[in-house]
Amino acid sequence: MSEQEVCKKRKSSSAKVPSAGVAALAALAKGYNFHEIERQVREEGKQAVWGGASWEAPLVRACGVIPVGINELWREDSLHAESLAEDFHQIPAEFCSMIKAMVGRLHLKKDGPIKRILLFGSTCEPIANAVEHSQRDGFDIHWIDAVTAFKPSERREDLVDFLVRELEKTAVWLSGGPADEKRLREEIRIKNRINAKIRRVVELRLAAPFYLPSVPMLQVLVGSIHYFGDPDAFLGVLDTLIAELEEAAKQPVDRPYIPLVLAGLIGGPVGGLALLHAIEESNGVILGWVQVSTADFREDIPPLRAIAEYLFAAQVKGELGEGAGASATYRRVRVEELVEETKAKGIISAFVTGCPYGSVVQGLERDYFKKRGVPLVALETTVHDVPPTEEQITKVKTFLEMLT
Repeated sequence: MSEQEVCKKRKSSSAKVPSAGVAALAALAKGYNFHEIERQVREEGKQAVWGGASWEAPLVRACGVIPVGINELWREDSLHAESLAEDFHQIPAEFCSMIKAMVGRLHLKKDGPIKRILLFGSTCEPIANAVEHSQRDGFDIHWIDAVTAFKPSERREDLVDFLVRELEKTAVWLSGGPADEKRLREEIRIKNRINAKIRRVVELRLAAPFYLPSVPMLQVLVGSIHYFGDPDAFLGVLDTLIAELEEAAKQPVDRPYIPLVLAGLIGGPVGGLALLHAIEESNGVILGWVQVSTADFREDIPPLRAIAEYLFAAQVKGELGEGAGASATYRRVRVEELVEETKAKGIISAFVTGCPYGSVVQGLERDYFKKRGVPLVALETTVHDVPPTEEQITKVKTFLEMLT
């Protein structure tokens, strides 16, 4: 067989039928944004709240309220929002761009239809000071009081009881009365089904690393937060992706690749999509994602208690990041597990410039994995939807060349 025929055969075996699952996922994502949620609040009388889109989301939905991820606050107009936070609120320029964009954007939306903010006290300490500016703009802010387990032995029954009481208060704040347990149980069942299917997608990508690229995979992870407003449709998309990946996994991988673990998220804004493309152009594939939960909500105990126990489980596993109040010392434990599970050759550790939590976590991970001989590249980004710098692209590509 000639060299030309060999190349043609390789190209043919690498080609794939366009994914119906990816197309359906893209369509679902395109139709979901906070402008549509605001329209539903204004025109249909629905209730929504900024925040509450992480581990506490089943409770928020069970109270008849739409949780809007805080990240939506910097999806648009983020540079203007950050500038406003610096000039109007006098937040220092070297402060975390995420918080500045968040506070500035809330000020710009002070006359918008969503006037409530739900935050968790163990999420990010600087936010506690920053959102005080939003109270002056008329926002009603509710804090779920801080509850954090820094080691498994600290997951005590009295702390679980305390968090259950905090969740009871949250239900009253959201809906004016106690949580509807029947509805909450159903929300937990939906969340468990979605979590299980996402874990299956992640598992199948190990055998078919190029079938589902990182950008749609990131959309899947983001969809686990809000289901794109339609859990049934999202479940259908996941089923399609799983069926496609099961077929793809039967075919041998016919090109070399570098398995990677991503600690922190570089997708969405922050020029992250371009960075993800740069990784794949260099034959890197992100197979390990810290944001994927390995645990389900228990369905055999009262639902508020199930949410409380789920939070503690996520914290001591180092999953779900600071949104679940995770200790800075724990993410590296989960990252190390992912390195072993995916046979990763390297780690990409990303955080938002100026974020105290992120810088501490990244520093710990750099030292920890250096001692264990696992290569790690550290990235700093902002939350702005701008192209990545040449320095960032070069840094990523150089790292992958080193791993080749």
